[in-house]
Amino acid sequence: MDSVKKASPNRGTLFRTHRPSAQMSAMRMDRDRKSWHSWESSSTDRRSAARSMRRDVKRGQHWTVILLLALALQPQVVCAVGTFEVQLRQWVNPQGFLQNGQCCDPQASGGQRCSSGDQCDTFFKACLKEYQARVAPTGTCTYGTGTTPVLGGNSHTLHHHGNEGSDSRNGQIVIPFKYAWPKSFSLVIEALDHDNETSEAGREKLIERVLLSSMLNPGEQWQSFRHHGRTFTLEYRLRFRCDNNYYGPLCNKLCRARDDFFGHFDCDPSGTKVCKEGWTGAECRQAVCKQGCHLEHGSCDLPGDCKCHYGWRGELCDECETFPGCDHGTCTEPWKCVCDTNWGGLLCDKDLNYCGNHQPCKNGGTCTNTEPNEYLCVCQEGFRGRSCDIVEHACLSSPCENGGTCVEDPTGFSCVCAPGWTGPSCASVLQCDSNPCGRGATCQETTQGFQCVCPPFWTGRTCQLDTNECETGVCVNARSCRNLIGGYLCDCLPGWSGPNCDIRNSSCQGFCLNGGHCKDSQCVCLPGFSGKLCQAAVNACDSSPCVNGGQCVERQGGRDMFCSCPLGYTGTYCEVELDHCNPNPCPKGVPCHSTEGGYKCTCPEGYFGNDCQSLKDPCHEPHCQGAVSDPGGGGFSVYMVLVGVFALLVAGSCSVCALLLSRLHRRHRTKAQLRTSAPEDNAINNQRQFCTLIRNLDHSVALLPPAQTVPTSVPTVPMPVLCSEEIELTHPSPAPSPALKQAHGPKLDICNREREKLNRFHYAENQELEV
Repeated sequence: MDSVKKASPNRGTLFRTHRPSAQMSAMRMDRDRKSWHSWESSSTDRRSAARSMRRDVKRGQHWTVILLLALALQPQVVCAVGTFEVQLRQWVNPQGFLQNGQCCDPQASGGQRCSSGDQCDTFFKACLKEYQARVAPTGTCTYGTGTTPVLGGNSHTLHHHGNEGSDSRNGQIVIPFKYAWPKSFSLVIEALDHDNETSEAGREKLIERVLLSSMLNPGEQWQSFRHHGRTFTLEYRLRFRCDNNYYGPLCNKLCRARDDFFGHFDCDPSGTKVCKEGWTGAECRQAVCKQGCHLEHGSCDLPGDCKCHYGWRGELCDECETFPGCDHGTCTEPWKCVCDTNWGGLLCDKDLNYCGNHQPCKNGGTCTNTEPNEYLCVCQEGFRGRSCDIVEHACLSSPCENGGTCVEDPTGFSCVCAPGWTGPSCASVLQCDSNPCGRGATCQETTQGFQCVCPPFWTGRTCQLDTNECETGVCVNARSCRNLIGGYLCDCLPGWSGPNCDIRNSSCQGFCLNGGHCKDSQCVCLPGFSGKLCQAAVNACDSSPCVNGGQCVERQGGRDMFCSCPLGYTGTYCEVELDHCNPNPCPKGVPCHSTEGGYKCTCPEGYFGNDCQSLKDPCHEPHCQGAVSDPGGGGFSVYMVLVGVFALLVAGSCSVCALLLSRLHRRHRTKAQLRTSAPEDNAINNQRQFCTLIRNLDHSVALLPPAQTVPTSVPTVPMPVLCSEEIELTHPSPAPSPALKQAHGPKLDICNREREKLNRFHYAENQELEV
């Protein structure tokens, strides 16, 4: 602030001219005038006046400086309506040439070709200006400029994915646009080489300049372009996007969605305001009141409300307020009191028909209205008082009619009516005697006649009209209500029951899982599932689904099954019993009867068997003679064939038995001869001492008769041939066994024990034992 005060002297004068207060200016002029008149009176006064003036100047300067600083420090807001975007995709400069034909970075050796190791450091500048038929490469960039850092070398390809941000490092140049978009434009794109020696602005080396004049509509879609130069090729895309809350073909239509005091709306793609639900009006500030709310007598601040204006009431503000204190009156305008019939007075509180409304006269007295709330009773003979309630001689006037008997009592009289009459004076006919009430209603006598107390579901004077219960909303949780004669029927929603569908039940309708269905409030599950809602998967055969002896066979890991049915049954669970007689398997239309596991044919006379193919023997009586022939005539009889086969079987059996008996008889005879041929004196009882003659034989030596082979040392005892045994052992000539004796050796007598030992000897395959 001190630095501001030390400004040039001219600024003090400028500040004084901007003093905002006219009152202070007038006071200063008055002081100047007084100082002029007293200039010569006192120098002290002149000095004080001068100090006062300087103080005023400084005070005015102070407030002016504060105002200027506030304006200077206020943030400058640029209200852009859109952005112009340039997206570089690819450039090709294979030789690394500049526009003037030179190299971006020449070789150090001074060759003609550009250095392949040191390529161009390529970056881009964009200049957006108004539409020009012939684009000037120089001049002011009216709509803005943009630049990128170094993006690559001689050639490079940039990859873009979706709507990326305005990152210049990825070849994206974004130029804010703060005017209404004119659609037509001119664009200058320069490809430059960045060099440390020429890095100052305006001194970069130009590689290529692209000039474009075109038109572009706002939107999210890119428009592709391709530039082919002498040595440089560039591919790029352009688009213009409206900023948020700006719409229209020029991006100059502002629409900002809001939901506050100033409006309740959204914006459609064209920028038009679309009111939120419950709001209407140009700015969507007017709430939509409750349906039916009176437009003139009610209003609302929030959607769905209905606030009544002064003098009106009711849910829809369609009823006026009567004058305060109005008793028996109504209104058509607020604060009025229009009296009902037989009522009068300012507040409609005067009864103009007291006799009709109150019937004050008793005992048959006649009532007359005299004035509001007043009456006069003319009593019958025997009564007196204001209301004829004082009895003198009540029965003197014969008040009872139609043959009724009058009886005096402390309160007056009472009539005992004749049959068929009723009422205080027996003037009314008993109408209930004719049973006028129908449908079982109760009849009650009244002074006006009779009244029927109707049972439920009936109405009318005589209870003959059916009540439409559906109009009263008797069905609570139901799809529909149907009126019946003397009743109604409610179609309950799932989960509800009762005559009025007001009882919540445990129905499973719509809750069964895995293909189960609801029956009697319980889920009936398919095979393989169980649980209250069929939610648990079980083995398909656990529930033993097969019946009638069928075998359950699992498939697919227990999730599926099939039943292997026994003979005579079929179906998924073997529940269907097969009818073996359909079609009829019996021949020639013979009746068929189903049996357990099969069928039986009712054969005609003379046939038997399951298929009636066997012929019975008709001659089973003693007097039957002759052979049995085929009833059909001519053919070979089955019965005769069976008889022949049977005869062959019997003959064969007899032959076998005879052969067996013959062999047994021959064996028995041989044993008997052996027992009878032995001499009694030389019998040897102990077989262990019964010796036999054994000699060794050779195939080369002829066998001698038994009489010549007995040695001389043996006594010549006459013995029968059968009492001794002669065993001849022979062996092959090539390899005689040492266990056998030579043929010329003498015979030796050995006993049975020795023979048993001899039998246990083992010989080679080519040896032979002869007995």
